Amino acid sequence: MGLFTRAAEPAQPEAAPAGTISLTKLMRGQGISLTKTPVLTATVSWPSVTDYDVYALVRYRNGAQLTVSQFGTKDAPSQFSPTTPDGAVRHLGDVQRGDGRLATETIEIRLSPDVLAVVPVAYSAQSNGTGSFRRYRVSMRIDNGAGQAVEIASENASRDDTVFTCVPGIVLNTDAGVRVEALELYSARGSERRPVVDERLSVVMDAGPVNAYK
Repeated sequence: MGLFTRAAEPAQPEAAPAGTISLTKLMRGQGISLTKTPVLTATVSWPSVTDYDVYALVRYRNGAQLTVSQFGTKDAPSQFSPTTPDGAVRHLGDVQRGDGRLATETIEIRLSPDVLAVVPVAYSAQSNGTGSFRRYRVSMRIDNGAGQAVEIASENASRDDTVFTCVPGIVLNTDAGVRVEALELYSARGSERRPVVDERLSVVMDAGPVNAYK
């Protein structure tokens, strides 16, 4: 449940037509390609009667991994950044509980040659108490701003109210364009640890620092 390993370079994915395509029915690791545009957006949505947070893991060709977020970790609660130093990935602002309509947080992505992958993460804030990705139907949408978009919903989530983190998918920067893969990975029960992206661009759940209480 908590690890996706990329064993080999996948076959060239199907190109997305114009409009929105759902990746929910694809097997983990399967994906689709989008035309690379100057700016893509990754949005994560949920009913605003609750409060989720979105952050992004950014993996670079030099091996560095950075986190773009609006909050820090337990050991460094004040050390966080809503943008990477090169401006490649930006968080466009924290959204809290609202008036019952759909709440959305957005990660803006500029896939410079130095960026290998971006992993948006949906997190149920500790201050929110327990929650369920299945109950709140959290979903992620990747849009290239040129008429192509893909969506991944958390349809395989359990009803466990103590699963706090979901990684819907990964955005890969390839020579052929943008590849979006369905992952839908979940943290272990009760875990507040962030995931990490290793050198193989595999997402490892519960391997990072503990999120700060917020």
